[in-house]
Amino acid sequence: MGMKKLRKQYRESLKIVRALQLKANFEDREHLESMTSDLQYAIEWMQTGRRPGNKRGIERRAAYQREVLTDDPLKYQKYFIANVIGQAGSITESERERIEAALQCLSKLEREVFLMARGQCLSRSEIARLLRVEKGTVNNILTRADKKLLKHKKICRPFATYM
Repeated sequence: MGMKKLRKQYRESLKIVRALQLKANFEDREHLESMTSDLQYAIEWMQTGRRPGNKRGIERRAAYQREVLTDDPLKYQKYFIANVIGQAGSITESERERIEAALQCLSKLEREVFLMARGQCLSRSEIARLLRVEKGTVNNILTRADKKLLKHKKICRPFATYM
């Protein structure tokens, strides 16, 4: 059943309940008002896609709250250890190739910030201090990198298990 059809059914039910409210006695009217309120709540939720009355939707959350975590965030740390520090045996060759292929879609700065955040587990404040930029700039770069990697993940299905 499509969402439009469901909303239509809820609106029709709301009309019926409101019509019954006009004819109902006091005790029944209380129950019908409760039903009206519940139906309006559900309809608003279906229309807006968020809980009614919420002052802040999911799209307005802070950067750390809306981060999309990878299936296995330790892969980036292992990649960093294997390639940057040079400690062998942390990840397999196929894992390394897949991660490198994904990281190729990032600019040099995005890759650097991404590996600092995900590989070295540095805070955004530390990264900003090291790069001499604002913390908000680091957040924007990481958001951009996450979007690019997510897009790459959708294009390259075998990589999906490592992202």
